Amino acid sequence: MLTSPQIVFLFMAFSQFILGIWGNGFLGLINCIHWIKRSKISLSDFIIMNLAFSRIFLQCVVVFDVINFVVFRDFYYGVTLSQIRETSWTLSNFLSIWLSTCLSVFYCLKIAIFSHHAFLWLKRRISQVIAGILLGCGLFFFFNTVLLIRKLNIYSSVVKMKLIANYTENIRRKEREFYTFHFLGFLSVLIPFIISLFSCLLLILSLRRHTRMMQHHVTAPRDVSTKAHVRATIVMFSFLLLFVFHFVILFIRTSIFLRYTYVIMVIELATPIYPSVHTFILILQNKNLKQAFLRLLWLKKGCIERRVGDLLPTSAREGGRAV
Repeated sequence: MLTSPQIVFLFMAFSQFILGIWGNGFLGLINCIHWIKRSKISLSDFIIMNLAFSRIFLQCVVVFDVINFVVFRDFYYGVTLSQIRETSWTLSNFLSIWLSTCLSVFYCLKIAIFSHHAFLWLKRRISQVIAGILLGCGLFFFFNTVLLIRKLNIYSSVVKMKLIANYTENIRRKEREFYTFHFLGFLSVLIPFIISLFSCLLLILSLRRHTRMMQHHVTAPRDVSTKAHVRATIVMFSFLLLFVFHFVILFIRTSIFLRYTYVIMVIELATPIYPSVHTFILILQNKNLKQAFLRLLWLKKGCIERRVGDLLPTSAREGGRAV
């Protein structure tokens, strides 16, 4: 029998899940439709499409974790379920974070204006740069997988020790070893954060220089370029803020030895904030995506109004038309 806090917790978790699936599903579906219609897709749309699908996977991991925590509480800290949970968290977060980093680098190289030879060389090779970042992502994922396997083996050993012995110094040593590998695994996440931070700073510097140069040349292209700078800066800066928040939450959440029920509930509700909020920021800061999203909202609103009208009595509908 579920308690009232558990029911409220499930309601909030599923509400966030539906919102996240809606936003990321829209983002992925729109780019898939454009790809099919045009038989080709731009690099930025390809990154955004895969980012949306990775975040759908992340949302599914979160709701799967919530269900297990509430409904199958006795098995939640079991070795097998912990291994599934940790592996899913690692894969979904790596995909989401590194694809967001690729998007930040793309915006920086595509929009920023610098005359330095190194920057111009990178600008002409955006596809190769993104491919190199994804290759680095694969290497870091391999490194993190090795640490994850070691960490899960330590966790399995600690569980077995607790079943046959008291809380001894040997168990404490194993737990310290576990958190050491846990911390080393998260150090690899700092690499995409540093890359995104550097890209954001370059874009802000480019915006500042571009604004100063165009103060005495008020033309239409200046407005277009400035708007592109501002929109990309908003997307990247919001990603950095949400990334820091998500990093802290995830570091606490993936500590398998965490046992405080209400702390876990709060963390479970805070985890989907990053993949949901940043997705809607991407939609609102992209003109084409924003228009398509608004058309979808108006379409749903029209369907609801038609359904409500069908439910009204005939006299009421005729009276409304007469007025």
